Amino acid sequence: MATGSTTAVVLLDLLFPPVCLGCGLLLRAQAPAALPLCAWCTPEHLPLPPEAIERDGITAVHAYGGPLLRALGRLKFHRQPAWAGPLGAVLSGSDSFGAAPWDAIVPVPLHPSRLRARGYNQATLLARHARLRLPGGRPPLRPGWLSRVRATPPQHRLAAAERRTNLQGAFNCLRPRRVAGRRILLVDDVTTTGATLSAARAALRAAGALQVGALALLRTVA
Repeated sequence: MATGSTTAVVLLDLLFPPVCLGCGLLLRAQAPAALPLCAWCTPEHLPLPPEAIERDGITAVHAYGGPLLRALGRLKFHRQPAWAGPLGAVLSGSDSFGAAPWDAIVPVPLHPSRLRARGYNQATLLARHARLRLPGGRPPLRPGWLSRVRATPPQHRLAAAERRTNLQGAFNCLRPRRVAGRRILLVDDVTTTGATLSAARAALRAAGALQVGALALLRTVA
């Protein structure tokens, strides 16, 4: 008999059938651990070199570029939230997501002005879909524990040295009593220098979090 978590994964696969992340082609047979890419898009995929998977305490799943970046672009900039399903499935394959006993999953928030313009937070959608693919006893998703209190220029427009100062004081913990003593996993879509996740992590640590992990779907590799 299927468990609740197995049933949830089956339903997710019915709602979000395997499609190529690069071109959207519907895929037929696919190995469970295989990256959802067709034969034409597979050669474009950019895996992370082993030394770049974890850096400064931030884990990433794949390199920034290729078909996964195209799918993320559709999610973030073209109002296609359905891409959060297959991308969330990719994110859930990270050992950091399912292996550690996290008490809560916190997506990196957008500033309210950017959230209104986009209509949703892509990090929240990715974390939600990834969480649904975890086995039973999933940690709760807590997007209301952290807020972005200062609007900042997009990180990709800034030089590396400017990115850290750009985010000073940008995040605030809204639920310090609930955060205190908890093991929290931060989730974001992209990390470059790690400045965004580091600033968000600092806000949670200042509120008394026992442990704060950080996970991103894509990482830029120089």
